[in-house]
Amino acid sequence: MDVGGASPTILIFSDSADGASAAVRHAEAYGGRVAATLPLTGSLDRLDPHLPVDLVIIDVSQDHGEPLDELLRRVDRAARHRHFSSVVVAAPDVLDIVLARVGHEDVDLVVGRDSRALEEVIADRLSTEGNVLQGFRPNATPGTSPLPAMPPLPDTLTRGLGLPLREEREAYRLDAGDEPEAVERMMLDAATIRDMIRARRMREHLFGHGLFADPAWDILLDLTAARLEGRPVAVSSLCIAAAVPATTALRWIKQLTDAGLLHRVADPEDGRRVFIELTDRAARAMGEYFDAVPWPRRG
Repeated sequence: MDVGGASPTILIFSDSADGASAAVRHAEAYGGRVAATLPLTGSLDRLDPHLPVDLVIIDVSQDHGEPLDELLRRVDRAARHRHFSSVVVAAPDVLDIVLARVGHEDVDLVVGRDSRALEEVIADRLSTEGNVLQGFRPNATPGTSPLPAMPPLPDTLTRGLGLPLREEREAYRLDAGDEPEAVERMMLDAATIRDMIRARRMREHLFGHGLFADPAWDILLDLTAARLEGRPVAVSSLCIAAAVPATTALRWIKQLTDAGLLHRVADPEDGRRVFIELTDRAARAMGEYFDAVPWPRRG
């Protein structure tokens, strides 16, 4: 793009008039120029990497099968080759399908047309230096403010997992020869962990939602119980377990994955879905935690 003052070029794909309208409104509010608003199917030729596109916004409310899969694969591939960035606004019912097709950090996900989250990611994509929009900084809409930055994981947590500190941490992988450590060895059972989760929800009911928000711990608790139960956990289910808005939960899942605590696993029975699991090192840490901290066992 011309960084001397031209607005970034944006393509919008949507399967509903409301979704397209919201995307246009937010894109133009932050200085974008919407080149076209297109249906989700039958318009893949507009994603030619040689065409001048800076940002693609996809709003999807229902499953369109292979055409949707191919559109998502293309935006993920474009992000990996730095052709353009993308924002995908997904209804909760199609979240797992979307996440099975996209995973690059230059593809932002917003769940359920969360207006504030959509506003934030578009503003971020249109102002971040160092990506395909390098050098462009739009003026924010008066009266709006970005969501607060996601707090980093504490060093105490990464130290306990044998990970380097934040500033030098890379995605953790088990070294060759490491023995898998399972939560099955700990003294606590899944039912007791579920009791703990219910107690946390009761606390929110009595004192108000958000006062005790701790999505990282809710995610780890749910996955620990699921591992003990031998039950796979889809991303959409984990977002519910996090007890925060789904878009916020996705960010926490990503941060925990980047820290080596979680990993994605393909559903062996459905190639259009992925599961999230604890890594073996994270499972060992959870087991050690529950063995060290007194908690009433079910008897």
